[in-house]
Amino acid sequence: MQIAFIGYGEMGMQVHDLLKQKYAKLKPVYFDDGLYKSKIKNAYPFKDHTKDSFKKYSFVICLGYKHAALKTGMCKQLLKLDRKVLSFVHASCFVNRSASIGVGSVLYPMCNIDKEVRIGNAVLINNSVVISHNAAIGNGCYLSPGVILSGNVTLGENSFLGTGVLVANGIKIGKNVVIGIGTVITKNIPDDSFVIGNPMRFVDSLQIH
Repeated sequence: MQIAFIGYGEMGMQVHDLLKQKYAKLKPVYFDDGLYKSKIKNAYPFKDHTKDSFKKYSFVICLGYKHAALKTGMCKQLLKLDRKVLSFVHASCFVNRSASIGVGSVLYPMCNIDKEVRIGNAVLINNSVVISHNAAIGNGCYLSPGVILSGNVTLGENSFLGTGVLVANGIKIGKNVVIGIGTVITKNIPDDSFVIGNPMRFVDSLQIH
């Protein structure tokens, strides 16, 4: 299996290291301007990932972008171009057979994904995250280590949850929301909000795309 990284920032490096644990002989190709300018082996300009010649490699794609909305847009673009987009679930994770995971998503070690959970495209779920039954995670979300979502939680596109965030049952969180470390969410959060604390409080309206 040949893997291409489209953008190789911090997330790309982390995913690369996780994959290397299972595929020791992994030799990926990078479409990243920074690596290309540094003359790294197997690195190509970012723009080349859209060329027809890209198809000849038959790559499985692993998204390396960290910026949420940009990564979501990249995933849509790659699917329109008929690229094969890889999702990676670490072997130590528990994923219920009724759960669904979109393309371009990454689940770090020790996650627990309960029944009927729906995870969108280009989602990053970090270490030891728990997502309870019937939760829905929108495209491009980032869940930091130790996040716990109770049942029937809805998380909108491109939202970020900091380390140790707890979300009560049935809560609806909008798009482009940022929730600070250790926050306990007990009521619905509208789009473009910045929330922190226990008890939770709204800090300001915040655009993250």
